[in-house]
Amino acid sequence: TAILEKTILWGGLATSGLVPIYMPLCDGDGRQVTFGIAEELLKLSIRYGPGQIPDQWRAESQKEKKWDEAYSCERLYPGAYLDSRYMTVFSPVSLVFSLDAIMESSGMDLWLDTLACSPVVKGKKVVGVEVENKSGRIFLKASCFIDCSGDADMAFRSGAPCLEWGSYPTYLYQYTSLSLARESVGSSSARRLVTYRGRGRELDDGDRNAGRRYSAVSGREVSEFVMICRKLAREDLAREHAKGGISSRENLFPTALPSVAQYRRSRRIDGMDTIRSDQRNRYCQDSVGLIADCREREAVWEVPYGCLLPRGVDNLLVAGRCSSAEGYAWHVARLIPGAALAGQIAGIASGIAVSNGTSPARLDVGTVQKAAASHGIVLHR
Repeated sequence: TAILEKTILWGGLATSGLVPIYMPLCDGDGRQVTFGIAEELLKLSIRYGPGQIPDQWRAESQKEKKWDEAYSCERLYPGAYLDSRYMTVFSPVSLVFSLDAIMESSGMDLWLDTLACSPVVKGKKVVGVEVENKSGRIFLKASCFIDCSGDADMAFRSGAPCLEWGSYPTYLYQYTSLSLARESVGSSSARRLVTYRGRGRELDDGDRNAGRRYSAVSGREVSEFVMICRKLAREDLAREHAKGGISSRENLFPTALPSVAQYRRSRRIDGMDTIRSDQRNRYCQDSVGLIADCREREAVWEVPYGCLLPRGVDNLLVAGRCSSAEGYAWHVARLIPGAALAGQIAGIASGIAVSNGTSPARLDVGTVQKAAASHGIVLHR
């Protein structure tokens, strides 16, 4: 097994994108619904840095607390909402270190700083992919492929039908200040010494007041999106400095910016099946796992196997925000727990397909479900 990463950091938006909140694995009513690698990664995200899984997430007194859409990034540590769900805020660098340890022990062929460029397709099958790195253009062959690009790049370039969205400008960046330093000294903890400032509503895919929606799959529009997002961050910082005079630039300053564009939704496949908003809390015969809404309690979606299967390409699966989901359900499926679950199912299915000399699209879903359950994944509510 080979794994390609276009940056030098594993983890995508969670690490390179500086989005440090691991959304809940529970339904908000004291019941865990997402298991497997999603839970493993949540625990590993805080192995080398701050963050904690609240002991009281199952408590009756916490059940009525809901997501605050107007939450401030400065309140990520601590927060009443964090105490009520099986979730955590983490350090992106901590997660990278944990992912490095997993990769080192996995036995996989690791390709960092390597861009997947063009799939080579024969009929309905991808036979290989051209990649580019410091060695030049390389051709990698495999029996099965998983597209975790977030933008369905390989699926789209293989001829699979896709749908596009995009995001309004937004930003989230790390900063520190003297007040945070004083707070850290007072609490004898450095967990808030570096924290976040941000702007852009999740359900609007950014800030509608900051401009139009930008495509995530147009090279020119991505460049424009990144520049305007950083401009918004720069203006935010200037407003803060203006409050404290010239010397304030030494009292409050940025410490890190994302190295990938912070798009929320992008391009996704039109899959063999789709997670729909009206499927909330409904039984799905082909479910391969559960994901929960981070904003409301007792809102759970059963994830159909077909949402990972692009139409027209037999030996390709997708995982992450480019899996087939629509409307509000897309907001749920694109978050870390949903991406981790989809990735594990895609890995399970590809392994079974290769071992049986077939393709993921031709597998009996019951076989995939049985294997997922053997890994502790709960399939139905």
